[in-house]
Amino acid sequence: MRPRLLLVVLSLSLAVMSVAPAAAAPSSPKASSSSAPDRCGPTVADGTPVLLGSLVDSVTGLLKGRAASPLGLSSSCTGVRPGARVLSDTGACTFNYLFTGSDGRRYIGTAGHCILTETGSENAWAAGTGPEARDASGQRVGEFAYAVLGGARDFALVRLDPGVAANPQMCHFGGPTGVNQDLTSAPVIVQHYGQGLVLGQTVPARTGVALGLGDPDQAFVNGLALFGDSGGPVNSADGRALGVLVTVGVHLAGPDLGLVGVTRLGPQLRQAQDRTGTTFTLVTAPRL
Repeated sequence: MRPRLLLVVLSLSLAVMSVAPAAAAPSSPKASSSSAPDRCGPTVADGTPVLLGSLVDSVTGLLKGRAASPLGLSSSCTGVRPGARVLSDTGACTFNYLFTGSDGRRYIGTAGHCILTETGSENAWAAGTGPEARDASGQRVGEFAYAVLGGARDFALVRLDPGVAANPQMCHFGGPTGVNQDLTSAPVIVQHYGQGLVLGQTVPARTGVALGLGDPDQAFVNGLALFGDSGGPVNSADGRALGVLVTVGVHLAGPDLGLVGVTRLGPQLRQAQDRTGTTFTLVTAPRL
């Protein structure tokens, strides 16, 4: 990553944070650091992650369920599928992977901070009680069934309503073909698709590189992401689901350095299963 590009990315992050709504950030947010990177749906107000998804909504009207998008442009990835936009009363984010549950229901993932606003939170909602989730057009598609936000955990599952059409295939790249739980010190090319501010309507399909996958819980990618990309799917280049895009900023973890934080899928699913008592099975799809 060239120094100039790094400076541009950090400048963009700071510029977006500086106009966060007062209600979401009563004091001026600080720049991100390795200990407190900015959530792509939440930001950092006094060193603590706070939602930034509401920033996108305050600009575009998405929070009210309107089918608006930044700059009046539309995304080519619509509906309920990996890479499409998801709206909640907390903000606008991106769907990741589709799952079947042992309870006979279908679920689709996003980031935990796309519904939770307090770090250290973990909730499970029984059927009929969870917060509503909507697609890019503002139509209800289901309700949140589970969410966690804290440490390396940042994941949520939406329980889809019966009859809602859903596609398991990630936009543009295809997959997932399985779950990537590799541990390696070798560089890994990754692919992600998201609905970030401006990028979601210009270059939603992006690639990056992780300098290694040494941590079973999280990965750090050198690439580009902005607010609204949160929750989006991140695949290794072979099509396997690596995890969920959750943060932007400078991440340092031993020899690994990256501008985009990814919470790995395997541990997230296991924790969701332990909390809900439901087994979630990834729905696979061919690469494109």
